[in-house]
Amino acid sequence: MTRLQSAPKAVGAGNRVPDYLLPPRAPHVLAYGVGVDSTALLLELEARGEKPDLVITADTGVEKPATYEYLDVIRPWMAARGIPFEIVRYQPRRFKHWPPYYSLLEMALTNATLPSKSLGGSSCSLKYKKAPQDAFLKTWQPAIDTWARGQKVTRLIGFDAGKRDTLRYTHATKINDPLYDYRYPLREWGMDREACERRIAAAGLPVPPKSSCWFLCLQMVSRLTATLYLWATKLSAV
Repeated sequence: MTRLQSAPKAVGAGNRVPDYLLPPRAPHVLAYGVGVDSTALLLELEARGEKPDLVITADTGVEKPATYEYLDVIRPWMAARGIPFEIVRYQPRRFKHWPPYYSLLEMALTNATLPSKSLGGSSCSLKYKKAPQDAFLKTWQPAIDTWARGQKVTRLIGFDAGKRDTLRYTHATKINDPLYDYRYPLREWGMDREACERRIAAAGLPVPPKSSCWFLCLQMVSRLTATLYLWATKLSAV
């Protein structure tokens, strides 16, 4: 009896899985802080043909006026290139004190406190920036479809290759998120803050101001006031 032999395995290009059998590419979402790093990241991604599927910004309600003004620059730039853009805000549901508050400033006034960031913490960033982005993405159909396929959405984060952001990056990479993969393209490209500023200028756009709420300015003033008071106390004791 003739022994049947199996057909030889295909090699090279013949082994490639057809594209129609592969799952769709997971969407890429750029967390946009309207600052130098995230603006440079947006510009460079578009130039490389890697436009994000969504750009999302969380408005705390107390950003610097110049930051809000920059939105009038970058929003038309994105619209002209077909890049979807969403602004989200924190929506509180439970209140410890009255009256209800809907922004970081109103929260500080109602609770008679400063945001944790001004005291060295970070819970206000999680509450007023990350949480509303998470809430929106849970209703965004491309993300819902991605999770239904067992994939993760890719979040693009604008940590640059400088020393300060290296510390933030080192901490962030220790977090295991079941819904998201995180990518840090500026670090892949070796771009520090100065390189980001040059990239924005090369695109013919103004360089945005440092992205932070104006409460941090109060922090600097309060520290300066405290330092001057301590020195005045020491001098008066001499």
